[in-house]
Amino acid sequence: MKCPRTRTLAVLSCLWPGLTFGLSSDAKQPIYIEADTATYDEATGQTVYIGHVRSTQGSLVVDSDKMIVYQKGGKTEKVVAWANPVRLKQTPDGGKEDIHGTGQRAEYFPETGILILYDKAVVWQGGDSTESDRIEYDSRKNFVKAGDPQSNKSRVRVKLAPKAEGGSPK
Repeated sequence: MKCPRTRTLAVLSCLWPGLTFGLSSDAKQPIYIEADTATYDEATGQTVYIGHVRSTQGSLVVDSDKMIVYQKGGKTEKVVAWANPVRLKQTPDGGKEDIHGTGQRAEYFPETGILILYDKAVVWQGGDSTESDRIEYDSRKNFVKAGDPQSNKSRVRVKLAPKAEGGSPK
């Protein structure tokens, strides 16, 4: 028997042409972080931000309660954020509607432009949305992958809103 989740992802990639991703210049922008407190540990290369954390890179804005930035050799390798929920917003090229997302945890890899939302993850743009326990969003390859084939604990849920004649959601 074929895995229904695999078919759902194939359909998702074919039927989601309206979803576009962040500004093409975002990945080349510096990352700015604001928080109530910040603690840097030189031995581990980790900086822990706690309280009203806001991270910005170009048009990508992520709000969380706690964030850890992992650095090696002066480069940021990974950023992990936690909140109930972590909230993100990004503006796509071409003046399209902003992309929004939420999850209990978010991991961002600046070198690859990959952002992964975990636990009660939701990504939406206009009237279209995807819900799952794991949503991977690759801003450079314009690719979204939802669900985890290793887990059977939840399903992927997609909403495709009808479009008005001009192509925007009703």
